[in-house]
This record gives sequence, structure tokens and C-alpha cells, in this order.
Amino acid sequence: MTTDKPEEAMTFGELLALIGDQQRRLTVLENAFSSLMFCLDDRASQLLVHNLSLEAQNQNHDEQLQQHFARLAESVQKRSVSIVPDTPTL
Repeated sequence: MTTDKPEEAMTFGELLALIGDQQRRLTVLENAFSSLMFCLDDRASQLLVHNLSLEAQNQNHDEQLQQHFARLAESVQKRSVSIVPDTPTL
């Protein structure tokens, strides 16, 4: 099935291939997002955690999505605390 013709039925093999592709794309996005944490200063990290926490409380999201936002906020907060800049040695 192609996305050009959404009315066509998808075979089980095509569905598995699509799911696999989406999982790979999600892995890339998660890794990219994790790498961006090293670029944020303390204030930006705090704002990101705050915004993710707000999304975790957003009633427009279902409970599972709220939990994912909450876990991501917790993860970002832990990473931002554990990132300590190297001090130059003289």
C-alpha cells in the first residue's frame, strides 16, 4: 500500500513494514532529542521541563500520552542535573 491511495487495504506484511519504519524514525527522533539536551543551558532546561510537565497535565491528551510527557519531563530533569560542564584545567 502506498500513502497515495489510503483507501486500499494494507497487507499484514505492509503493516509490519510500516510499524518497523515508524519505530526506526521514532528511535532517531529520541536520540536527536536526547543529544539536544547537551546544548541547553540551565534556564532552557528548566523551561523545557516546565512545558513538558504542563503537557503531562493537559486534559486534551489521553492518559497514556500524559504519562509519556511526565516521564519525558522527569528524564530531561534528571539529565539536566547530571550534566555538569567540564572545568578547564590550567
